[in-house]
Amino acid sequence: MKMICRILPPLLAALACCLGAAAQAPDQPEIRSFQQMAGDNAALYSGREAEHYDFPYNGHPYWSSPEFRIGNIEFEGRRYYDLPINIDAYSQRLLLKLSNAVFTLALTPGAVTAADIDGRHYVGVGPDVEGIEEGFYDVTGNGSEMIYKQIYKPLLSTTGDVNGEEIGYYDPNYRRQVTLYFAHKVRYFFRDVEGHFSPIRNRSSLIRKFPTRKKEIRRAVQAAGVDVPGTDFGTFCEVVLKAAAQ
Repeated sequence: MKMICRILPPLLAALACCLGAAAQAPDQPEIRSFQQMAGDNAALYSGREAEHYDFPYNGHPYWSSPEFRIGNIEFEGRRYYDLPINIDAYSQRLLLKLSNAVFTLALTPGAVTAADIDGRHYVGVGPDVEGIEEGFYDVTGNGSEMIYKQIYKPLLSTTGDVNGEEIGYYDPNYRRQVTLYFAHKVRYFFRDVEGHFSPIRNRSSLIRKFPTRKKEIRRAVQAAGVDVPGTDFGTFCEVVLKAAAQ
C-alpha cells in the first residue's frame, strides 16, 4: 500500500491533465488513452486496499463468485472500461483487481455510480439515500419505476456444520467447534416515479405498488406463468414492471 501512496501524487497530476476536457465527454478517446498509459492506477485515486478475510470461514463474501470479471464502471462521474471487478457482498464494496494481483482496491458505493458486469447493471447507493440500505444493487427496469436487488452476506456462526463442513474455531463454552460462515441474504426495494424507495416483502407487496393497475398486472403475471410457487422472483419483477409500463 505504501508503494501505491508513492505513485499516487504524480498519477493525480497526469489524471488532471488528461481528463480535464474529457470529464464532460467520458467516451472520448482521451479516457482510453489515459487508461492505456496509467493502467490499473487510473481508478486508484479514491480507493483503498480491500479487506482480507484471513480467518477460517465457510462460503465466500462475494456477490456471486470469487472470480473477477471484466466490466465497466462509472466512478466519481467518469467512465472506466475493461476492468477486472467484483462485488464484496459482506462489506458492500466494489473490488478492483490490479494486474499484478498484489493489491485489490475497494471502492465505496457512494463513489461508484454504476457498474456493468456480465450484462447486468449495478448501481451504488450511498449512506445518505433515504428508504434504502447503503450498498450495491442489481437494477431491473429502465423506465420511471425500477426494482433494486441487493445480495448481502453477513458473517454468522453456528455450532453445527455448513454445507457439510466445520470451519471456524473451538469454543470452550460450547466445548465444540463453532463454524463461521457467510450467509446468503437478498432484499428488494422499489423505486417509484419520484425516486422514493420502499422495501418489497413479497409478490403481493410489489403488485400493491401499482394500485391503479393491479388487475392488468395480475393477468400478465398469470399469462406469463410466473404466479406459481418456485418461480424466480427476479423474473416475476421483470414481468410486473413490463405490464405496469403498458
